[in-house]
Amino acid sequence: MREETLFSIAMPYRQDMKVKSFSFGVTSDGRTLGADGDAGARVDEFENAACFVAGVRGNEIQQTYICARIVRKLRKLETEGVLTPGQRIMVVPCVNPASMNNRKRFWVGDNTDVNRMMPGYDLGETTQRIAGALFEHVKGFRYGIHFSSFYLEGDFMDHVRVMSGPGIQTDNGADFGLAYVSRHVPGSFDTTTLHYNWRLWDTEAYTLYTKETDLVDEESAASMVRACLRFLDARGLIDRPCHGGMRATVFAERGLTPVSVSCGGVFRRIAQLGDTVSAGQLLAEVIDPLRGEVLEEVRAPQGGVVFFVCRTPLVNEQTLAFQLVPRRIRQEQLLERGNFLDPEA
Repeated sequence: MREETLFSIAMPYRQDMKVKSFSFGVTSDGRTLGADGDAGARVDEFENAACFVAGVRGNEIQQTYICARIVRKLRKLETEGVLTPGQRIMVVPCVNPASMNNRKRFWVGDNTDVNRMMPGYDLGETTQRIAGALFEHVKGFRYGIHFSSFYLEGDFMDHVRVMSGPGIQTDNGADFGLAYVSRHVPGSFDTTTLHYNWRLWDTEAYTLYTKETDLVDEESAASMVRACLRFLDARGLIDRPCHGGMRATVFAERGLTPVSVSCGGVFRRIAQLGDTVSAGQLLAEVIDPLRGEVLEEVRAPQGGVVFFVCRTPLVNEQTLAFQLVPRRIRQEQLLERGNFLDPEA
């Protein structure tokens, strides 16, 4: 294993922010990347095969934890000799340690989002420079896997997200063996994300979403590590049989059924993540916070599986409470490319 500091950013009141990476690889003659002396191999002896990135936002604790577990697992696989020779796997567990240390989702200085600054600019604002420094090191890999979080506050089923549109075409992500693969038609809002720019630089990009963000969920983390090992095995980067996995249900993200509340109050959810529900089934109640009366019964407009559920205790009018994967997937939506310059795409 080779541990290195990819780049550092000077902080006004704290020590410099250092972003570290961990690279793994072995040569055909048994030399290991990062080893000392004659047993060590150079980076330029390897093909950049796969890159894992997490912690671009400061509250992505679960995502960083998953990458830390991947680092630990790859160290073990490296010593066991099951890595494919000549292939480099790099892991960047945390891109934004300054915001994580301050418990801020976005950049501590100006509250901007590093994942909306890709591919970055080395003479720009701080977050543009962070994005630029990161992207300079992670571009050029054959596969790019980003552990990210969504803008909605709630719980998701573990799933893979892939994009259509410009750039290199990515397959449907079934090699991860997760239950769901979401296909997203990018809008202009997506053009400054890591996923989108990886595609433009000819990297097969995947974004993995897990149940938690700012809390650690061991079961979900273990599931994601196994999914990544299945992917590496399927792509010939490790030689290790990986058990388990599921036949993925692939759906268009725009095909999810949204369920919103019509009034504000205390949100009492009844249906849980992953539940199979039928049309008209009671999903949640909105309760008057002062009188305790039920203001609204939130019911499923159609049958499906609960894919997303709101976790905030208080909701406002028109808050998205649930998203359902419908029983019937519209296949024609999976073929849509869309206009990436159209925000409504």
